[in-house]
Amino acid sequence: MLHSLVFFFVVATYQQQRSSLHETSNGAEEQSRWQRRTEKRRQRTEELLNSIELQSEKLNNLKIPTLSIPQSSAIDWDEIDPELDPIRGGKLRQGSQRGLRKRAQVEAFHFVVSAILNAQLQCTKNSPSGVTIIDAGCGAGNLGVSLAGLSYSSGINIKVLAVDVNEHALARLSNRADAILSPEKLETFCADLANYDLILSKIPTNHSVIVVSLHACGAASDMAMNLAIRCNAPFILCPCCTAKSLTKRSPSNTEKRTTFDLSASFQRSGASADIEYPRSKWLMGKLHDTGVVDMATEDKYTLLAKVADIGIGPQTLSQQRQQQARAKKIVELDRLLAASEGHGYDVRLMRIRDHDPLVYSKGDLLIGGKDIAETLINLPEEEIQ
Repeated sequence: MLHSLVFFFVVATYQQQRSSLHETSNGAEEQSRWQRRTEKRRQRTEELLNSIELQSEKLNNLKIPTLSIPQSSAIDWDEIDPELDPIRGGKLRQGSQRGLRKRAQVEAFHFVVSAILNAQLQCTKNSPSGVTIIDAGCGAGNLGVSLAGLSYSSGINIKVLAVDVNEHALARLSNRADAILSPEKLETFCADLANYDLILSKIPTNHSVIVVSLHACGAASDMAMNLAIRCNAPFILCPCCTAKSLTKRSPSNTEKRTTFDLSASFQRSGASADIEYPRSKWLMGKLHDTGVVDMATEDKYTLLAKVADIGIGPQTLSQQRQQQARAKKIVELDRLLAASEGHGYDVRLMRIRDHDPLVYSKGDLLIGGKDIAETLINLPEEEIQ
């Protein structure tokens, strides 16, 4: 009996060890395949980036300047109503990096909006009675509430139309703003950003428009730009999550009309029918002519957008961020050049302060408008090291 138990134990242990070795072998083999695939994608990415940069001397030498806000235009966060502060009003942890970045973002948008307003008032013979700032993809209102409550040197009547498809986010925004802002200063509107005409129907006839958008995911940033272009308005965008734009919205057919399930994040940030990538003829030509011959143009853009969003591992964090920053510069220039090529917009790409792309990749500032070249050129910038 004892002999049989010992024999059983030895056999069972042997089988367990063989099974463990087999699993380890399969795991190592699978990891090895993943590493080979990742290495191939990384090599293709480097080849693609090098090819585009070599074809574009201006791109290769382009350094994105950081917007420098003079002390005289800086926001004194201790002196304004706490609800206008993204840290106190937005319930962010005091001293946190996220809170400090939100303040820097609000300050950058407020400064550029002020510069555009001042330029418009100087150039316009028949000044509008007011300006509506459309906060496209406003979320819970860290940008829109601040822009509605802060003062502007132009003295013109400012109203913010905060637009989002998320009713819960709009409810949070309203709860925060109702105590300090009248409906004449801030209005919320639940709508899909792709419904351009519906959104613009909310603008008073005697108002001009500026479109702003902070971290509207994926194609939502392109919809914000299209919304501005639809009414020849200036835009200020800080996009994020470029890979999400690669999803095309999937329609649900009903008897009456085609609808989209916008409760799903990937649908809200997915591209609507009027948006194609790449956005510009410039990048389309570069991708077509690039030396990476075994990839279709669409696949090349897909690779760029994914790398611009999350990079490709495994690399050191510094290597990943550097490759990510190079790809994102191309993707954001593609957006700006689409507005310039097809619609006559003056455009500029800048960066928000304290948003080092090797640390935090969501700090690019895309600015565009009709006949505002001088304003864009004169935006102050920090000295590039």
